[in-house]
Amino acid sequence: MIARYDTFNKGLEAMGCDRDTIARLANETGRSLTVLRRRLATVPAVQSPQWAIEREIAESLVPFLFVGTWNAAVEADRLGLSWIAGDRPYVDLEKVAQNLAQLNDAPIWSIGTYRGVVSKIDLLYAVANSITMDDLKRYFSVARLVLGEDDPALDLEEDKRWAASFHGKEREFSNAFRAGISETLVLVAIHGPHLFRGRFEIDTEVEAARVVRDLLPTPLTTRTLEANDRDLPTYAEASPEEFLSILEDDLRRDEPAVLGLLRPAASGFFGHPSRTGLLWALESLSWNPTTLPRTASILARLAQVEINDNWVNKPAHSLESIFRAWMPQTAATNEERVGLVKKLAQRYPEVAWKLCVAQFSTRNQVGDYSHKPRWRPDGYGFGEPLPTWSPVMAFVREMVEMALTWNGYSLSMLCDLIERLHELTDTDQGRVWTLVEDWSETTGSDADKAALRDKIRVTVLSRRATVRAKKDGEQSAALGERARAVYDALQPQNVLNKHGWLFRESWVDDSADEVYESDKIDFEARNKRIEKLRADAMREVQNECGLTGLLDLAASGNASWLVGGLAASEVLSDSELQQFVSLALRLLMEKNDDAHIYRGLIAGALRTNLVEGKREQLLRSVGANLNDEELVQLFILAPYRRSTWRLVDTLGETARRKYWQEVVPDWIHDSEEENNESVESLLSASRPRAAFSCVRYSPERLDAQMLFRILSDAATGGDDKPNEYMLEEYSVGQAFKHIDTSPNIPTDQKAILEFAYLEILAKPFGDRSGGPGIPNLESYIQAHPEIYVQAISWTYKRKDSGVDPEGLQLPEERQKGMAERGYKLLEAIRRIPGYEPLGKLETERLGKWIDTVRGASAELSRGDIADFCIGRTLANSPIGGDGVWPCEAVRDVMEDVQSKSMMEGAQNGVYNSRGVVWRGEGGDQERELADKYRIWAEALRFSHPFVSSQLLMALTKTYEREANNHDTEAGIRRRLR
Repeated sequence: MIARYDTFNKGLEAMGCDRDTIARLANETGRSLTVLRRRLATVPAVQSPQWAIEREIAESLVPFLFVGTWNAAVEADRLGLSWIAGDRPYVDLEKVAQNLAQLNDAPIWSIGTYRGVVSKIDLLYAVANSITMDDLKRYFSVARLVLGEDDPALDLEEDKRWAASFHGKEREFSNAFRAGISETLVLVAIHGPHLFRGRFEIDTEVEAARVVRDLLPTPLTTRTLEANDRDLPTYAEASPEEFLSILEDDLRRDEPAVLGLLRPAASGFFGHPSRTGLLWALESLSWNPTTLPRTASILARLAQVEINDNWVNKPAHSLESIFRAWMPQTAATNEERVGLVKKLAQRYPEVAWKLCVAQFSTRNQVGDYSHKPRWRPDGYGFGEPLPTWSPVMAFVREMVEMALTWNGYSLSMLCDLIERLHELTDTDQGRVWTLVEDWSETTGSDADKAALRDKIRVTVLSRRATVRAKKDGEQSAALGERARAVYDALQPQNVLNKHGWLFRESWVDDSADEVYESDKIDFEARNKRIEKLRADAMREVQNECGLTGLLDLAASGNASWLVGGLAASEVLSDSELQQFVSLALRLLMEKNDDAHIYRGLIAGALRTNLVEGKREQLLRSVGANLNDEELVQLFILAPYRRSTWRLVDTLGETARRKYWQEVVPDWIHDSEEENNESVESLLSASRPRAAFSCVRYSPERLDAQMLFRILSDAATGGDDKPNEYMLEEYSVGQAFKHIDTSPNIPTDQKAILEFAYLEILAKPFGDRSGGPGIPNLESYIQAHPEIYVQAISWTYKRKDSGVDPEGLQLPEERQKGMAERGYKLLEAIRRIPGYEPLGKLETERLGKWIDTVRGASAELSRGDIADFCIGRTLANSPIGGDGVWPCEAVRDVMEDVQSKSMMEGAQNGVYNSRGVVWRGEGGDQERELADKYRIWAEALRFSHPFVSSQLLMALTKTYEREANNHDTEAGIRRRLR
């Protein structure tokens, strides 16, 4: 009997077993309760299974032991098992396996097409005396063959590898067979010397190391590592020393293959880092103090590579877990870990520094478990949070001392210390300030001093630090006084460095200089204060460096817009502002890498709240000596309002068109008249998507006919740049809802527009809520069934391979596109054709519509597929008034037509309408669906026997089969884990 995961774990927890013991017993027993009984027994008679006593049975189990698990439906698995069994035919082996599976306390399980042993370790010790040297040699030979197989999925691009089976890029041996062979390699390496060394000349531990070396040959390649990704932890466990030597040899090369695994993972839904297996392997080796030094050195080398993705499993994270003060993921002692960090500091100082400072605080930290070996006892009993604080604080003390006696400090290192200053004792804080003072006097540049000064401002002198000082009293007060003294001493000499912190970002981090209560913040008063500081700073910069100094100030950070705005509103005179904007515009025209800075600076100056007439005067003054092309660039940066457009109107036709083709439009929320003018102008410039962006937040505020025109133009093209102003599904849906309410737009035109936006409006099966749908197109198709027939002819070929009438023929270049649109249209129809004006579905109307479609499709040699499509449409039927699905009109027509193809289409529609589901283990969900359709089938058994048998009972049987399949898959998953 195999227990479920949660049942097995909870039972052992109730017995007082810890996490590692539960994991070990799960591996050893395969969660079989009878095997668990033997593993926990102390009586020899109970420890040995009955079938192990019979030598013939024991000998027959040997090849199954080496394989572990196989898929009987995979030819390569069958051949591999036969080879290990000494070329015994698989048919004979299958019979043996099935007989063994019927034994009491069976050592073999069989579910679906999968077979396997219940417990490898249990079986290994039970049949060890029946294993011969030839058996071992055959196993090692097959292991090299199976595990050495390349992974064809690597031939595909990364975002397509998840679908490798669809592309025919699968290994010959199944994953289960490969995993079983790999696991056996570990078992014979660990237990082989004890079981076989006295009987055979072969040393299984040494032979396992040779297999690992053969599987990861020199020179190592990234492809080889990727192909063995899932097995790398097993190889490491089978032969730790050999595995580490292989990696060390590779890292000594000029271009190590292992570094190829550290590329960022793809960002798509199926993106997966290729480094996972490698890191799990190294984490498993870090538990043993013997292999930890070499493992940590490799991880430190890998941690030097910056990996820019969102996955947490990186070499640096694995290292941090090993050296986490309160939850170390290793069995090494504190002294061993401290010594190892010191050794890493000699070879990898940057990595070791991060490890040191990460230990300063043990508060508010989250710890996670590293990968542990499955079969070796390394790490058992370790890895949980330490029960007492004494070893934690001792390790932290060593790390602090190491950090404060480092050989030389950079700006970033001092910033790390400043950031963690509140975690240190008064004495250690004083040592940090001394380090800062020494650095300032010897190596710190003016710019670096400014950066460190700002770090002190937003940490030690921050609002949070001020609140802490009030709570902690004298200790934090003394810290603040020393910080203030150092802060003042770091005052930069260069005026740009002095004030750069105000313009580094748009938001300025708060500091203790700001006056407000600790629990309340007056953001308006704060913004005014920051604005005054910035304006004063800009005046000082202008006095010392002139207008070019202000340009340099804008270029030093990411707040050029604010520099421009304050220059216009607070700092510069009218003549100075003209010179300033002109200078920035000239630099912008040079099209250098800093163009975005000058663009933001000019836009900030022109779009700030200037007094009436001042902006227009500024634009005219700056543009006095500019040509039309340069004026366009200036006006594009001006406010997107009518006042700017009137200036644009003074330009030549070419310049005016260029402005409307390049300007970035805004939604003008306070003037409907200007917004309408904006839309008209953008449409005239053939920019319908840009025009829609102006009204996307409130499309209902625009006239429906104008909205119709925008979307019609956008559907037919326009001159909008690719990937700019892309139409958002929600906004388009809201626009269609507004268009649908207009009586001034004919239904056929609405239907044509809905067809143009079919991809946005038509929800796929299983997602029918929220969107506007295609109500006008559905009504039009009800009135014109020939459109439905045309969609079928676009999508499906004639059954007789004949030629369609000339009116239905399409140019070859359009056939694929129209086939896709036809399919989407057929799939998108939700409304059953046959409703009368008051909203009642009538059998007669529906029957006539179906007869028309079937007749026309039959003439085009598409009768069967038309019935299938009609069936899919009828699958959208509501439940009838009697509580039975499908409703009365639909079931009557189905019974009258009696088309099996139509029933198949209805089944397909119902099946697909389920969409993506969140499921538990087994097929309970499918059984509930089967019961539902069975009840409906029984209700219609006599009144509508065709619908009952061909649709409802067919669905019942489909879901029953799926339920059984899911039960089988769940059983296989429980066995394979």
